[in-house]
Amino acid sequence: MALTTPVKDSLNAAATNLREALAFAARTEKPITVHTLTDILMRLESLEHMDELMCKFSGPATEKTGL
Repeated sequence: MALTTPVKDSLNAAATNLREALAFAARTEKPITVHTLTDILMRLESLEHMDELMCKFSGPATEKTGL
């Protein structure tokens, strides 16, 4: 099952806010803070792509095997 529209919208808003925080952090914060914000942002952005892949793999083939 794909991510619902409200979830996608919330993830996009969170990613936008993290990008803004990252822009400010890059100027003033310690490297570990920048690294952590970047890691969180990358995970959020990859979530939708991973969900799409999981939907492809859980398609008709799993129905045949009963999984």
